[in-house]
Amino acid sequence: MKNYTLFIILLFLYSCSSVKNQAENMSFEKRFDNAKLLFESGKYEKAKNQFQIIIENDKTSSLSLESYFLIGKSYLEIKDYEEALYHLNYFSMFSNDIVKVEEAQFLKSKCNFELTLDYKNDQTQTELAIKVIQEFLDNFPNTIYYSNASDMIIDLRDKLAKKNYEDGRLYLKIKKYDSALYYFDIVISEYYDTKYCDDSKISKIFTYILSDDYDKAKAYYNQISDTFVSDNKNKEAKDMLSDFKNGLGFSGYYRLYK
Repeated sequence: MKNYTLFIILLFLYSCSSVKNQAENMSFEKRFDNAKLLFESGKYEKAKNQFQIIIENDKTSSLSLESYFLIGKSYLEIKDYEEALYHLNYFSMFSNDIVKVEEAQFLKSKCNFELTLDYKNDQTQTELAIKVIQEFLDNFPNTIYYSNASDMIIDLRDKLAKKNYEDGRLYLKIKKYDSALYYFDIVISEYYDTKYCDDSKISKIFTYILSDDYDKAKAYYNQISDTFVSDNKNKEAKDMLSDFKNGLGFSGYYRLYK
């Protein structure tokens, strides 16, 4: 009985060893095909592990370069954007496949987009992302990803506009009127294509009113009244001049601190 048990154990260990050896001796072509199947079935963690083995052990082959592309896409899917950027960038530098290079460059743009922070935080990454995406559009003006890339730039510009607009509102609340005007002017001049441009014009009028310069507020409105994108915002600015002509009142203070 003891011999039979020992035989079963040895058979099991041999079987495990055989499976392990088969996995270790699997050709890189076979491993790549399996990894690709894992990727296509959404098993990104397992896929990237297999691509990594190819990258580490078959460094100079075309399979290795292709693995950089797919492991980059795998990292993107699991939201590890830094790793995705590294691998997609490597692929872009050494591949001659222009179609995949274009896709890799677009995915790099997407990674940079995803790495941006909320508007309340430092916006250095946002500015970098806009630069990277615009560079992609310049290099591939007829890209099939043009609409997606353009939408990302619009979203990022909205974020920068909101950052400056909210900074202006903050200075307005603490009666730092020159600083408030400075940030509103940034939005008006640099982010004229965002929804915060009209709001900044209204806030600039409000700033003049708060600083007891009603005549300047009225003159500024007359100067820019026909530049509002939204008719409702134009009306809001005009009504503000009427409502606050003789002081803020409750509605004025509510507007300031809301």
